[in-house]
Amino acid sequence: MQRFLSLAFLLVFLSATLALAEGPRPPADWNKPKALPPADGVGQVSFKQGGKAMTLPLQHIEIKNIDPKNGLFMVELKYVDAKQENWLELSFSSMPKLGKDDPRDSTTGIIAKTKVGGLSRAAANRTKCVWTALDLKDGEVSGALSCTGMTDLSAEKSAPDVTDVKFTGKVKQ
Repeated sequence: MQRFLSLAFLLVFLSATLALAEGPRPPADWNKPKALPPADGVGQVSFKQGGKAMTLPLQHIEIKNIDPKNGLFMVELKYVDAKQENWLELSFSSMPKLGKDDPRDSTTGIIAKTKVGGLSRAAANRTKCVWTALDLKDGEVSGALSCTGMTDLSAEKSAPDVTDVKFTGKVKQ
């Protein structure tokens, strides 16, 4: 009987020790993305990342006419799917008044992260983006570009290039 009680005590002790070793459990929504705010524009982007095709809806658009006299615009676009597994962000400045001489190679940032391709971003002095079309006016933008020489987050190694990008965006009224 005493042996049985000792064994029972040992089992209870081990169970309590294991339960304490696990620690408190994280909340159910731990490490899950927060819900997206309502999109402030309409549009989409289609692109290839390392040859894999992707199409995403517009989530955020910001077009600032920072120099009305010279027609200098700053544009920020963010495209993301509902599960937030795939997204693309594009930032650039443009002066449409200059026509074909518009310095659209001033892409200040392009970042793509997809479930299949990982993270690709523009690398300083290494990434080359070629614009093939751009239509830009107050509250509306569309265009196409391809970028090569991209890197991963550590900027130590190459990452899949983002090519054949076609984007549209219009601010919601």
